[in-house]
Amino acid sequence: MKSVAFIITRQNLSELFEDDILIPIVKGDSGLKAVAFYFVGEGVYHLLKGSRHAKNIKSIIESKQIAVVASESSIRNRKLQNVVIDGVKLGVLKDFYDSAAGVDHIISF
Repeated sequence: MKSVAFIITRQNLSELFEDDILIPIVKGDSGLKAVAFYFVGEGVYHLLKGSRHAKNIKSIIESKQIAVVASESSIRNRKLQNVVIDGVKLGVLKDFYDSAAGVDHIISF
């Protein structure tokens, strides 16, 4: 099974993100081994408590032990520090690369 890490840069891909990525990972039938996510730019809005994706993101952090890293500067510049899902690590690109070390593919949306 191929290992994959994802970089999420946009907010306007909710259906793709939920239906094609998150739900299959949560259900365990994605056909890949998700290792890490990096949210940057407008993509950080997927990480807000109470958002459409919050429950599934929390699940992949806790039960699937997948690293979820948010760009510290993207969070800070949007003043979202206090509304990010628990368990999301704030960091920089190096933190994502460290989490994704050795993956077969990095996919960016």
